Amino acid sequence: MSETPIPRPSRRYVAVIWTVAVLIGAAAGVGIGVLTQSLGIGIVTGAAGAVLVGFSSVLAARREGHGTVEGAPPWTGDAAARHHNGGSV
Repeated sequence: MSETPIPRPSRRYVAVIWTVAVLIGAAAGVGIGVLTQSLGIGIVTGAAGAVLVGFSSVLAARREGHGTVEGAPPWTGDAAARHHNGGSV
């Protein structure tokens, strides 16, 4: 028997996730940098924020199947053939 593959988000979905993560990290870094008046703290905070948001979003997408065929509703695309029991759709 073959094992069920782990759902993997599409490359486009991952690119969007990381773009948003970098924007959130940059905003956090600028905000903390302005509040503390320290460029170093702002850069570290921004980088840490981007990494945390990016990795957590990618892991959540893998767990939930977002951006994958497994995440599609049963009546659409490739998933329809797996879920269709022969009755009328």
